[in-house]
Amino acid sequence: MAEFDAESWRSRWESYPFAEAYRDIPIGWVLETDTGEVVGTIGNVQMLYEMGGRRFKGAIAADWAVDAEYRGKALHLVTAFFKQKGPALMVNGSASPTASKVLAGLQIPRIPIPDYSSPCFWAARPAAFAKAALSRRGTPAASFLSYPAGLVLLVRDILRRSGRGRLSGPVRRLGAFDDRFDSLWERIAAGPARLRAVRTRAVLDWKYASDVEGGRAAVLASESGGKLSGYIVLMRRPGSDLGMGLYDVGDFQVAGDDPAVYRDLLLAAVQLAREEGMDAVKLMTGTPAKRLPARALQPYSYQLPFWQLYYRASPELKPALASPDAWDFSLFDTY
Repeated sequence: MAEFDAESWRSRWESYPFAEAYRDIPIGWVLETDTGEVVGTIGNVQMLYEMGGRRFKGAIAADWAVDAEYRGKALHLVTAFFKQKGPALMVNGSASPTASKVLAGLQIPRIPIPDYSSPCFWAARPAAFAKAALSRRGTPAASFLSYPAGLVLLVRDILRRSGRGRLSGPVRRLGAFDDRFDSLWERIAAGPARLRAVRTRAVLDWKYASDVEGGRAAVLASESGGKLSGYIVLMRRPGSDLGMGLYDVGDFQVAGDDPAVYRDLLLAAVQLAREEGMDAVKLMTGTPAKRLPARALQPYSYQLPFWQLYYRASPELKPALASPDAWDFSLFDTY
């Protein structure tokens, strides 16, 4: 909280393209002492969702934090979030190991996409990737071993074609979101009936424009006949995951779930990572339509030791969310 920027925080809520629909919904809750001192907080990020041509108000939990001496009162905040009135969907999509235990204890349902707990990685710089993997396993002398291990990974990746291949169509980097993203969203929304956060051009600008302009994110788009057929947003995370410089896939959308376009965008993402000196590309997805083309590119993976995704839905919406393919969940839905 030491780096909290009140103006930036306020702008984030007030500039959401559908903010008017949320005027009666709180932007979060705080935990106060008897003297009015704030000792805890949880944010309530507004997000409009669409499924089968219908729109639903959603809310995403963010920044759940409580001062150490008041942790016994932390449940008041998460209870306020999941018991709020108004949103048809409430999501905590980035639970920590501790938060995961709390949410499971409160019997908050899991989002039923089990593959999401196994992220996909493609090594852009094998030596750095090998060092991070060895460090994660607690291997002694990980730095010394990273170069021979990296050479082994490079040979393995070449033989298995991990993150390698020829594009089937043009993919180029965009400096901003344009009007074509509105048309693309209409085609995506008209496709398979999944729960998706609305992604109009205005929403994408709200979510990513400042990061794209500041060089913290990159947008790659697949084009066909002047129209967009899909896009991928890559978020730069230097020094994360045991020292690796990552490109996190922040958003990944393709009209009609075309597997060739999914493949092209992932290949282009790995190529961009190599060109820009990033160590790896990381994809978190459990949606089967995206997971299959990702697996075909032979990623590295591991199993997270705890569950991150929890939700509560209205009685009207809940039956439609029982299967993994009903969800199009990604880092776009997390804070």
